[in-house]
Amino acid sequence: MPRKSSTRTAQGSGSIRQRTDGRWEGRFTYTDDLGQKKRASVYADTQKECRQKLTAALKSVDDGSFIKTQRYTVSQWLDEWLSTYCGDLKPATFSGYRSKIETRIKPYIGNSTLSALTNVQIQKFYNKLQAGDKEHKPLSPKSIQSIHGILHKALDQAVSARLIHSNPADHIKLPKIKRPDLAPIMDDNVSRFLEAIKGDRFERVFIVDLFSGLRQSEIVGLRWSDVDLDNGLLTIRHQIQKSYSDSGYVFLDETKNGKQRIVAIAPSIVRVLKAQRVQQMEWRLAAGPAWNDPLGLVFTDELGEHLKHRTINNHFKKIVASIGLENTRFHDLRHSYAVNALQAGDSVKAVQEQLGHYSSAFTMDVYAAVSDTMRKDSQERMEGLFKAVSDL
Repeated sequence: MPRKSSTRTAQGSGSIRQRTDGRWEGRFTYTDDLGQKKRASVYADTQKECRQKLTAALKSVDDGSFIKTQRYTVSQWLDEWLSTYCGDLKPATFSGYRSKIETRIKPYIGNSTLSALTNVQIQKFYNKLQAGDKEHKPLSPKSIQSIHGILHKALDQAVSARLIHSNPADHIKLPKIKRPDLAPIMDDNVSRFLEAIKGDRFERVFIVDLFSGLRQSEIVGLRWSDVDLDNGLLTIRHQIQKSYSDSGYVFLDETKNGKQRIVAIAPSIVRVLKAQRVQQMEWRLAAGPAWNDPLGLVFTDELGEHLKHRTINNHFKKIVASIGLENTRFHDLRHSYAVNALQAGDSVKAVQEQLGHYSSAFTMDVYAAVSDTMRKDSQERMEGLFKAVSDL
């Protein structure tokens, strides 16, 4: 049954006052479904914002749309949001949300009343994350933006659920993310790298990644059932991601962008994978009942366990440092493939599809420096052609 409309003089009149903590409170009255007069408040950092919120609240009282909601704390609402609205998230994403909420958001603003949370509070919270304290190291701009994304989504849902009138996380000043410099392995460094990894336990992982451009989660999650050695094709549709769950990792039946793709590999890489299969069969025989590979992964340890991202990264860092490439990360193997493929004459479209980028424009944006080189090479080729056919 619709709530009876009321006038401000009868029950919608409001007042504004400044609290001892410096914030502003707008008070007003309304009549509940039982005909009882109740008092409610809105809060803001400035008198102007408080007046706007109070006006909106009074309007909702007048048109009968005002609902006095449960007095959630931020912590209580975040728990409700996760359990009610986030059930369709990927397991790794869900556990990441939960971890950031528990370890970052709740300790700072969890006890605040949801309806009283302000823009200034959230800005101070992010500023503190960026500065760090005795117990926490400063967070990177990327980490802060990730936390903001979670909090903003939760507060947007609170607006939709009519728990708050507006999202206090709007119009926040966030630190800018600086895209890390690419450090691909190119030219003579490719042969130096291949020489340095000889005999390393992850030698084949590094080689396959360098010449296929897979994401780390994709190569770790690659299964033999997705490998076509006869035709030199890999079907990329699985990944193993680091997780915030107790197990530490999660196997996902989808790629980063949710789309599977076909990756073509050179005959030399086919031979590397065949050698890996032989090696793995030997490990399996030696391990006996201790062998543990229910997924049929291409790359495992000697007992069939999947490879850990951190272990691979630590090995990789030592190797590249030994040849003077300290700034090169494992992810740069993916960049190395793209840069070398583009410089070898592969089309941007072909590289985009191999990498699984959502658009050619994104590929060109990431590898802008290579694009400049390609344009100059094209200019030189056209100049040579022009001189060959012209007397000018």
